[in-house]
Amino acid sequence: MDITKKFEEARSIMKNCGKDCIVLAPSTDLSYLTGFRGISLERPIFLALTQQKAFFVLPEFELDNLDRDLKAAVVPVPWKEQEDPYEKAAQVLSLEKVSRAVFGNQMQAVMFYRLRETFPDWQWEPAGTIMARLRSIKDEEEYQCLKTAQKLSGQALLSLLKEGLSGKTELEAALRLNDLMREAGLECPGTPLVAAGANGALPHHGADNTVIQKGDTVIIDFGGCYKGYYADITRTAAVGDIPKQFAEIYQIVRAANEASAKAARPGMTGEALDAAARSVIEKAGYGAFFTHRLGHGIGMDVHEEPYIVKGNQVPLSSGNVFSNEPGIYLPGKFGIRLEDVLFLREDKAECLTELTHDILTTE
Repeated sequence: MDITKKFEEARSIMKNCGKDCIVLAPSTDLSYLTGFRGISLERPIFLALTQQKAFFVLPEFELDNLDRDLKAAVVPVPWKEQEDPYEKAAQVLSLEKVSRAVFGNQMQAVMFYRLRETFPDWQWEPAGTIMARLRSIKDEEEYQCLKTAQKLSGQALLSLLKEGLSGKTELEAALRLNDLMREAGLECPGTPLVAAGANGALPHHGADNTVIQKGDTVIIDFGGCYKGYYADITRTAAVGDIPKQFAEIYQIVRAANEASAKAARPGMTGEALDAAARSVIEKAGYGAFFTHRLGHGIGMDVHEEPYIVKGNQVPLSSGNVFSNEPGIYLPGKFGIRLEDVLFLREDKAECLTELTHDILTTE
């Protein structure tokens, strides 16, 4: 990655926002700008990017672990175990012209407390807006990573369904899906959501020891990680024969998904795109059972900007990547969700999810 280019892009947005410095602790924000994927625990590590320089504060014994390109792009500020890392940072940052700074949204509160204590004259704000503007527009390399993550994750689901679900617990199915994704070359930091029968009426039901039986419908919400970029897919499968009511309502959810995918364009708001799907479900009489937003951005985090939700008046941009996941949830019966990931081009949305919209079946 071109770290210097990333820094200049960040500085440009910082300048437009009237900010002099951005401070990022280990996080996906820091990984995005520098490629650094370490953790700090109780030993502070952070980047302080000003309009002139980039300082990287870290324990002295970690200095040799820094990537060569990162080390070349920053001024390392190593600190010994007996030293105060914030005082070390102050020694170099006091020479910079900083009055308005932003801190990473994923920073630990204790680190921000120490930074504010060390730099009491700086005006502090969260860096979320700046980082969202940087990260929400994906470049070609990011696009390819996201597309690969979706493809490999989808293939893993088809392998799971081929093996069958009947007799497995939800948790067994979820762990097996993770195994299949890892075999495909993906990382799997979390546990897939698997919700059988009435559990499917809970949009975020955690996989448990419920045994999946023939006649059940099963929501499976999952995604592996490829080179730091996540997939996010949901399909609702039928175990055995497809129940009649399920099939009828599934078509409503499918129509909502396809309506919003067709409507998506740069310039429209997240609220307007949410409405494109929601109106289909409302007209069918199930609006009260679509209980969550239509979607969220996806990239190095599973949930990030932009959010496709009522109230979001920010226009979408070419290069945005986000989920399209309408659902209907009937308490005590079942739930249905159909989730794809869309990449917004200049004139339309490209679906990165290769799985069919037809009802998937398994034994």
